[in-house]
Amino acid sequence: MDEQSKQNGFDPALARVSEMFDRSPIALTLADTRREDVPLILANQSFLDICGYSRDEVVGRNCRFLQSDLDNAAARAELNEALAAGTNCQVVLKNRRKNGEIFDNLLFMQALQNREGTPIYFIGSQFELAQDVTRERIDNHLGHINEAVRSVIETQSQLRSEQRRMLANAAFNVASAYLSLSNDDA
Repeated sequence: MDEQSKQNGFDPALARVSEMFDRSPIALTLADTRREDVPLILANQSFLDICGYSRDEVVGRNCRFLQSDLDNAAARAELNEALAAGTNCQVVLKNRRKNGEIFDNLLFMQALQNREGTPIYFIGSQFELAQDVTRERIDNHLGHINEAVRSVIETQSQLRSEQRRMLANAAFNVASAYLSLSNDDA
């Protein structure tokens, strides 16, 4: 985990998700809904390649900085509605790379919920729309997104199981130590 991640309050349990993101060929980001302004806490290299920013320039910021002064009112309203409702959405945004170049970004945003069903993260996947975009390329991209989300959910489940096992082991160790001390006093 890098220093920037620690400074931004990065949850160590997300290390596995970060590794999966880094291996993905598609642009992926993870935003934390529990923090003010829903900042990015993860951004993979594919995302950084599209926008031209470094990881340090992206992590801790809301992704809307890519829109700068561009008019995205309808798309932003749809995004805000999805964030408020905790639902998935797909929009096309005009974004600006670090070098100032404008590009069309097809954003897929999917909610990840906690045990209570409250969205705590949103996975964003960006797909640059160009003249040569075909339905097949978009469908392929969607397949990668669905696989990434399945992997994150599976990792989340594994972490919960691991956490329960660790708590059970800790309880066993405490009980064993207590019983051992009790027997020594008798």
